[in-house]
Amino acid sequence: MHRLTQGRRIPEQQLHLTLAFIGEVSEADLKQLLSPPKDIFTAPFLVTLDEWGWWARNAVGWVGPSVVPAALRQLADNLDSWLRASGFDLEPRRFAAHVTLVRHGESVVLPKFSELIQWHVREFSLVNSLLTPEGARYNVLGNWSLQ
Repeated sequence: MHRLTQGRRIPEQQLHLTLAFIGEVSEADLKQLLSPPKDIFTAPFLVTLDEWGWWARNAVGWVGPSVVPAALRQLADNLDSWLRASGFDLEPRRFAAHVTLVRHGESVVLPKFSELIQWHVREFSLVNSLLTPEGARYNVLGNWSLQ
């Protein structure tokens, strides 16, 4: 995808799937985020990344599952419900399971995705993003094992 679009490749160590985008938070809110309730957790699950695409409106190339596993949808929904009930102002758009691979490239027609990537999801993380001229840098603030 990088070769085809000539966009900025996301470094491997920065690849992630966002469950909820929270935005800036206070110190008190951060403390709350670092203590998620146990009822939001799901069992570990497998995600098969088997399709890719290009969102021209924001010049993003992505890879994702053609079928979102029920446990992934449940985890995202559980987090969304907890965060909203706790007063966090989340984005109104629906959860779209994807991993961003490339940013700021040329819009092109991509060939059929020919690989299957099996991702065994055993944990989720709270991540702080720092915007730099070279792109976002992500720092893990907390990790939680799925049950």
